[in-house]
Amino acid sequence: MAKFEIITGKALKSAIAGRGKAIATFTEREHQLAVSALAHLGEHNDPIYVQALYDMSPANYRTGLRLWFCEFGKCSFKAADKGQGGTFELAKKKATDIDGAMAVAPANFEKAQKESTSEPTEFNAADYLTKVVAKLEKEDADVTVIRAVQAALRVAGGPKIVVRNQKPLPTQAEKKAGKKSADPMQAPAANSVAA
Repeated sequence: MAKFEIITGKALKSAIAGRGKAIATFTEREHQLAVSALAHLGEHNDPIYVQALYDMSPANYRTGLRLWFCEFGKCSFKAADKGQGGTFELAKKKATDIDGAMAVAPANFEKAQKESTSEPTEFNAADYLTKVVAKLEKEDADVTVIRAVQAALRVAGGPKIVVRNQKPLPTQAEKKAGKKSADPMQAPAANSVAA
């Protein structure tokens, strides 16, 4: 069990503010060190600094760092037998991509990679409401609330109703401007002059 002094009052406020500043600079500094290690690897064909940076990084940061190094550097990673750590090895057929490495920090690499490969899914109200009904039933919610959500589910999952000759609803821009949608049957304005 860790033993440390508990911080209170203004000292705690100051410590949190100082930690926020340190965290803000951590990503930038780590990025600088990682790119510098890649540059050394590219120039000297030696992953010594790549390995050193990986070894000194916190365990929860290593996966992203390893993926980042293998993506932008001419190296591969050989995991240890028991899954704890591993070693970087020179991959002669790969090239070091300093420009690509400068574009994304190791701390943000995994997230950026997932966002670039995943397509946004279209929202489906019926699917969402089905989950809501299931959650309400599981939590023994009020029966009237469950019935109301089930009614909304029937509307969301039912056929789309099209009404003929329905006037178009004003757009958001028209609502903000205070205009009404154009209606050809609307009477002329009161201040117009007849010829």
